Amino acid sequence: MSLVKEQDIFLQHVSQLINKAGELGLTISAGELFRSPEQQEIYINTGRSRTLNSQHLKRLAIDLNFFVCDSTNKLKLTYEHEAIRQLGAFWESLDKANRWGGNWNSFKDTPHFERREGISPTGVNKVFNTGENTKGIDLLCGTVGYKFDNQKDDVELVQRLLNMNASNFKLEKKLVCDGIYGKHTRNAIVAFQESTFGENTSDGQISPNDKTVTALCQVLPESVDETFLQFLYLAADSKQITEFLDPIVHCMDHYQINTSLRQAHFLAQIGHESGELRFQEEIASGHAYEGRVNLGNTQPGDGARFKGRGLIQLTGRANYKEYANANQFGKDVLSEPHLIAEDKALCVDVAGWFWHKHELNVLADKDDLERVTRRINGGINGLAHRRKLYLRAKSLFGIA
Repeated sequence: MSLVKEQDIFLQHVSQLINKAGELGLTISAGELFRSPEQQEIYINTGRSRTLNSQHLKRLAIDLNFFVCDSTNKLKLTYEHEAIRQLGAFWESLDKANRWGGNWNSFKDTPHFERREGISPTGVNKVFNTGENTKGIDLLCGTVGYKFDNQKDDVELVQRLLNMNASNFKLEKKLVCDGIYGKHTRNAIVAFQESTFGENTSDGQISPNDKTVTALCQVLPESVDETFLQFLYLAADSKQITEFLDPIVHCMDHYQINTSLRQAHFLAQIGHESGELRFQEEIASGHAYEGRVNLGNTQPGDGARFKGRGLIQLTGRANYKEYANANQFGKDVLSEPHLIAEDKALCVDVAGWFWHKHELNVLADKDDLERVTRRINGGINGLAHRRKLYLRAKSLFGIA
């Protein structure tokens, strides 16, 4: 392949990288693309580089500056590996010729993304260009395998997928889905790859968007069911999933949360607000709300009585009164506020009611995660976790 063609592919991938950075909540500015031989020699002499054969010399590397919001909502430059890791995994998933500096053994160069020429393309990048409804895109953030990071969520997702595919290959005993990469998980990956692809030299590794992920994800459900929620909310137990499934499906139907994109946003937000279905009311006593006139708490004890409850928390006498008059079940939650936490249908419905009242379907249709978050939270607290659940939901739905 000619150098110009390599450069063309590289820039196409860079454009996808820039778009992906925005999805992951990273603000970026341009760094360095081309570097002359004289500049490279200076970099070596000053310790900024260790090779005369930099891909920058061939216009096959780019350095980007990454910024994240700090606690005061101001942009702060970051080189932290964890902040950029998911983007690095995405870059390397586009093509096996792509390399991220954050994965280098000699030293870490997290702003650096390059392409190695002369390597046959994997074709994985096609999945991001077709616009097809393909399940499993971006389900994993990093590679699962020996000597890799083996992020807990990634390993657990792989373990769940292997168990679901157990009937399609020889899996003698289902895996414990604990998010720990060990010999049983590795052996199961090898067995699946050898059975599916006829490979006798499997390395026991699974990378984001590779053919193994694609094959494993064929068994994922077409709509929201127990399996879907189990993959989305890894922190929830099976009892919570079972109890909340029907109320969630009914709620989304009732409030016209009826497209995959709307559902991805809704499920991500209620997942974050509830600690992935584990909490139906806020842990604090509610005493901090006592006397809060802006919440309608005008009577003694209102703070604790009307503390936050529901998958998107309803807080304050005034809001409880409004919901009591509007909820589809006709329940008097003003007199019995505890019902919102105890009745699963109400617990979910209050979130749907809030969603409808604040016209969040409109923002979901625009795919604006940050504005949806601000409408619910008043700020962007927990945005990283909301985004993780949102991207996982999109992957499970098969929308790129």
